[in-house]
Amino acid sequence: MSKNGNIDAAIIGVGGFLGVGEKNVAVPFNALKLTDKNGKRYLVLNTTKEALKSAPGYTFDRSAYQWVPAKQG
Repeated sequence: MSKNGNIDAAIIGVGGFLGVGEKNVAVPFNALKLTDKNGKRYLVLNTTKEALKSAPGYTFDRSAYQWVPAKQG
């Protein structure tokens, strides 16, 4: 969230299988679109798997209560 209370990004999990090997990435909140399919609503993002896999990862810092860039390596 920005200092003025706007939601700037959403954190989503990408890659892995059943949560193993998954990483969290930030995507611009305004890039998410709501769509209906078979009577259900979904959030969708116009991107590729490769773009999400190559995006920088984030981890949640519980002591600061915020998302921070993941350490490389």
